[in-house]
Amino acid sequence: MGFGEDALNCVRAETPGVLRRLHLDNCGSSLMPTPVLATLRQHLELEQNVGGYVAHEQQSVAHEQVYASLAKLLGGTSDNYALTSSAVDAWNKAFYSVPFETGDNLVTAFNEYCSNYVAFLQLSKRLGIEVRVAKAGPDGKLDLKHLENLVDKRTRLIAVAQTPSSSGQINPVARIGRIAQAHNILYLLDACQAVGQLPVNVHEIGCDMLTGTSRKFMRGPRGVGFLYASDKALSRLEPAMLTNQSAAWVANDRYELRRDARMFEDWERGVGNQLGFGAAVDYLLHLGPARVFERTQSVAADLRSKLYSIKDVAATCPADASAAIITFNKKGLTAAEVKKRLEEQDIAVQVASVVHTRLDLGARGVETTVRVSPHYYNTHEEIDRFVGAVDALTA
Repeated sequence: MGFGEDALNCVRAETPGVLRRLHLDNCGSSLMPTPVLATLRQHLELEQNVGGYVAHEQQSVAHEQVYASLAKLLGGTSDNYALTSSAVDAWNKAFYSVPFETGDNLVTAFNEYCSNYVAFLQLSKRLGIEVRVAKAGPDGKLDLKHLENLVDKRTRLIAVAQTPSSSGQINPVARIGRIAQAHNILYLLDACQAVGQLPVNVHEIGCDMLTGTSRKFMRGPRGVGFLYASDKALSRLEPAMLTNQSAAWVANDRYELRRDARMFEDWERGVGNQLGFGAAVDYLLHLGPARVFERTQSVAADLRSKLYSIKDVAATCPADASAAIITFNKKGLTAAEVKKRLEEQDIAVQVASVVHTRLDLGARGVETTVRVSPHYYNTHEEIDRFVGAVDALTA
């Protein structure tokens, strides 16, 4: 069943922010629906009345459901998921727990995110591991043959992003998964920009670890990330740092590490935010992920087509880009100027910089670019308004 007008009207009624502004920065931080906000408020009021510890105890069943909802959406079981303070926190906990040794190498892609890449560089400096980058082919897509040729007996990890933060390109993550499985190599997938706008299933992809966030296309609150770790990953990894949530202190000189993904968690957490994230996952599940993804793709395709037809607009996405992240520059204006002038019209966009995906944008000569990211609650009339506003901008 498609995403009809009644469903759209209902979603927009539960998204009061759409009445105040045209929000096209969903890959930065999307607008929360009212059920998510209600969950946050309810828990904060409970904390106000009984304190944070007791509130957590009283919400223990609801809190456990967050893990079950994630497993329903993405695959695996509740034991395969950890909740963290951010996607970066989740990714770092996974990456720094991989048992690298001097002389090992890791394989990544040319469009990898900055936070991940600086971690690669740090381990390269600290341990002497080699960072091998799979290049783009002549068509601009990730060259899978080159990626597989980079793999050898000292490869400990393949780490890529499903969708980079500075374009709508989508990497062939399931095919990468088959390469990782064929070589029995751990595979870490950054799905931060994919979960909530694209189909993501850990079994179909074949990843061993996957990280994501609440605040982007999932429409949850800030301050929450998550980590999926497969049973294989859990058998190979030990957290780089332990907390009293990771392990039990069972004797004066001994601890016992827990063996589910929650060995990557901290005891201290924003329970209200995590419950709000769970409400956002349930909201997506209730709407039906397949039709949400189809609707998001439709809105993105409409925006991309109309925007790129404007005479003074230069597309900065690769030719194969199809995700709901569209980048461009306007002749005679900087990306920052475009963002400022659109904000004056209550239109929210963002600026992407070469520092975010340096190997990709740098190679293509893009220093900064305007980043637009629609979602399923945006209307085609809003897209027309946005395109008209961009067309009217002059130097």
